[in-house]
Amino acid sequence: MKQSGSTQAFSPPGRLDWPTDVERLPNGNTLITDAGYWSGQGSEIIEVDQLGNIVWRYDAGLRFAHSAKLMPNGNILITDTTNNRIIEVNRDGQLIFSSDEWSGGSGTLSDGSRLFYPNDAHITPSGSFVITDRNNNRVVETDWKGKIIKQFKNLKHPHNGEFLPNGNLIFANSDANLVQEVDLTGKIVWSYGDSHLENLNWPRDADRLSNGNTLITDSKNHRVIEVTPENEIVWEYQVDKQGHLYEADRLTNGNTLIAVQQRFKVIEVDPAGNIVWSFRNFYRPEPLYSELKNPDFEQEAFPGADIPAYWYPCDLVSEGGANFTWDSQTSHSGNHSICVEYTNPGAVWWQQIVQVKPETNYRISGHIKTEALDGFCQIQLSFLDEEGCSLHAIRQLPGGTQFQGTNDWTKDVFECLSHQKATALEIRLMVVGKGKAWFDEFALESIGGQEIKRDVVSEDKVEAKEENFDDKIKKRLEQLGYLG
Repeated sequence: MKQSGSTQAFSPPGRLDWPTDVERLPNGNTLITDAGYWSGQGSEIIEVDQLGNIVWRYDAGLRFAHSAKLMPNGNILITDTTNNRIIEVNRDGQLIFSSDEWSGGSGTLSDGSRLFYPNDAHITPSGSFVITDRNNNRVVETDWKGKIIKQFKNLKHPHNGEFLPNGNLIFANSDANLVQEVDLTGKIVWSYGDSHLENLNWPRDADRLSNGNTLITDSKNHRVIEVTPENEIVWEYQVDKQGHLYEADRLTNGNTLIAVQQRFKVIEVDPAGNIVWSFRNFYRPEPLYSELKNPDFEQEAFPGADIPAYWYPCDLVSEGGANFTWDSQTSHSGNHSICVEYTNPGAVWWQQIVQVKPETNYRISGHIKTEALDGFCQIQLSFLDEEGCSLHAIRQLPGGTQFQGTNDWTKDVFECLSHQKATALEIRLMVVGKGKAWFDEFALESIGGQEIKRDVVSEDKVEAKEENFDDKIKKRLEQLGYLG
């Protein structure tokens, strides 16, 4: 994939974009895993001191890294998620070990499988690895040569599994909206949640505390809770609906360290909920413009770039398989369009961010052409607040028609009211699922006090509308959560 010519896509080294794993180190510093920016750039591991200075960082080759743990030898164990591997690096940035070395360099485990979207890895007291292998729906214990010691299978996109002192395994069974503890036979011996979203909604971390309670990161309910063995909530920290917490650790001082993804920050809160420490250094290297730039995709980023100016591809949650092109062979008018060809069931998009006003009516239009889409493509909008945080739940993002199958050039027009806190807008030309889509001739305009029209205007009949949209694709989009 070619890199974008827009510096909107650039994630400067050290800028915290998407915190996942957090760990307070013995020296008082905080180790933070940064999954990176939407463009797929910027995944790194940073160590931050109490004053917010970055004292160590590692980013060589990382793609959507999800966890980093201090090892007994002082090195760092990293789950390099999109690269489907775990690695060990030392403090000089040298690669000491990679699971790619297993089975003579094929990266396969002793059962012939490969890691597929690992999101967490620990060293056990005996020196083995325990790896949460999300897309293989399992937690697996292996030795350093990839020999499987034991595995817990048939889970539902688990996160952050770890062994307890009693030998049992505790993990967030995320797609089942449960936290579960199982014994070595796989028998469930304790569980929290009943699949009702108000109790747990896509949990992504569970830690057994020294008092016997369990600390749970309830991601899409935007909270951290502490529950007793009897399933009583005895402590809760709630953020606003744009928080999307990923992981929480209870510290030795009784405070709780939390990764707040959508706010690009890590916080430490005391038992009363006071923020006693935080780290956030997000900034934009390019100003946001007050109008859509290069809406017809005719402007090249720079001579010879072969990519459009101001637009950038977003493949952070693609899990591979995306090809973004500035197409000079296919266009609705002019000489160019932009194209996405995708071979995976995830989500990818072209994006540009512009300034908007709150509580203002906007009309957006553009031309779309599709080929053999088994998911859908769509113009999708995400209004942002002044901190750059999305103001919508995933399923509530405003959008136009969802195109499926094969369609010739079709004009899509829709209108929406900006959020009352909106200061910026991400315009996403999105593809979910396998297939190919082209986009051309876009426009964004404020329509003032005009009444918003709810109907979508198209030049031709669209093959499939939202009401016929495959529920499996909807579920897949929610599983991705754009967050992993």
